[in-house]
Amino acid sequence: MLALASALLCLALQTPSAGTQCPVMPRDPGTVPAEAEPDFTRALERAGDNGGELKKALESIEPEYRGDMQWLIATMPEIDLKALKADFLVRNVRLAERARREAPWGKDIPESIFRQYVLPYANVNERRDDWRQDFFDRFAKEAWKHKDPIDAVRWINDKLPDMLNVHFHATKRKKPDQSPYESMELNYASCTGLSILVIDACRACGIPARMVGCPAWKKVQGNHNWVEVWWDRWYNVGDSGSDPRGVDWVEERCRTETDADDWVHAVYAAVWRPTNIKYPLVWAFELDYVPALNITRFYSDPVDHPFAVPGGGPAECFVFWGGELIARAKAGADGVAKLPLARGCQFDVVARKPDGSETKHVVKM
Repeated sequence: MLALASALLCLALQTPSAGTQCPVMPRDPGTVPAEAEPDFTRALERAGDNGGELKKALESIEPEYRGDMQWLIATMPEIDLKALKADFLVRNVRLAERARREAPWGKDIPESIFRQYVLPYANVNERRDDWRQDFFDRFAKEAWKHKDPIDAVRWINDKLPDMLNVHFHATKRKKPDQSPYESMELNYASCTGLSILVIDACRACGIPARMVGCPAWKKVQGNHNWVEVWWDRWYNVGDSGSDPRGVDWVEERCRTETDADDWVHAVYAAVWRPTNIKYPLVWAFELDYVPALNITRFYSDPVDHPFAVPGGGPAECFVFWGGELIARAKAGADGVAKLPLARGCQFDVVARKPDGSETKHVVKM
């Protein structure tokens, strides 16, 4: 298995052949912690008898997409390493890349954001449905009429329940963590099931999206899962008809009903790369293979921080926290960029000038 892993790693790192049109993604400046580096060799070892399918997937994908396939395999949970087949993975990568190529905003999605929040085929522990082509066909054409991906999200969020004939119901849904087609067959879903549908529809259209949730509010009974979408920063997707750039009841409740230092009352974002935090699955606490970040303070104590670029002048600022890019903002001629930060946290900020030079800074709130 080690020899197989080494051979596949070499294959994945080969330069695309002459004439290949590789999509151009904005380069992410800065570095991430060691815990975020995918272990490709170890992933193949963990796949056991399914290693042949992963080899086939990597060998079958176009050379320009091998980096995506390698990353996806390296970060997949073991349950998927041992079960998913090559055809499923190849279709998923090709369609994710198609959405990035053809979406009006696709060329502006940073690489790390694309791989974490567009490329993945699942959100938490739901059944692994082959949804991407179907959702691409249903949503992309209309969504891409919007130049702004956040306006496209608003359209998706408004239209999806009727288009798929899936509506919220606390008891008629079969289980919280329904897959897309489980919800579509039943016509009802919980907040979790509806979130999965909206996220998958967004990803099919090349819009970065992820699941966010709180296991239990401090005083109000119950838990909740919802959707965030990324465009230069993370936005909470509220009820139908609401604009993600506005404030809704979830944000208002998070200010008083959450606690970053108490895991049961914290707010978590489900991520794809390995972290040292697990997303609390209220319906299946024993499952621990969904990585997460504790993002409570971005809800309970957010702040738009005016960051002065050293030396002044225009620059593009990239904000890193928790091992990943969380925001970017432009500083104009005055050399000031507004950064969406949170009190009680420390951030790494990279300022890139028009000439390509970069400076790195630590910002403590």
